[in-house]
Amino acid sequence: MKNTNQLGFTVIELVMVIVLLGTLSATAIPKFFNKSSYTERALFDDSLSAASYAQKLAIATGCPVQFSVEANRYTLNRSTSCANSTYTLAIPHPSSGATTFSGSESGVSLTANTSPILFYPLGNASTDATITIATKCFKIIADTGYVYEPDLCN
Repeated sequence: MKNTNQLGFTVIELVMVIVLLGTLSATAIPKFFNKSSYTERALFDDSLSAASYAQKLAIATGCPVQFSVEANRYTLNRSTSCANSTYTLAIPHPSSGATTFSGSESGVSLTANTSPILFYPLGNASTDATITIATKCFKIIADTGYVYEPDLCN
């Protein structure tokens, strides 16, 4: 009588698994190690968070906060007093403790259709704005100060 229990894989099954793993590694792994996509995404996330932080800081302190984009970098500044309209005082980074809250990545394009953008104590912004980082963008709505990533960058 023949035993019908199998105790392992056949050679064909093992070869097919190896072929599938080889194909997957040849196509998928290079996408995980593409540094430019990581740096673009890092700058995008960082600048979107900075714009949101600028709005929240303006609300919390009762003083306007300036979000500026120039020369492929962003900066957050405030004035020395709420009544002053010169924004020269650098805002410290809330998590790293660095003396300035600014960001850039080498080789990654960062532009804004309007700069600087002021966030006021009521949470609203001085103007509608679109900030573009490489192929991604986020928008700021003037009336509410809402900062969001749209489905399409237009």
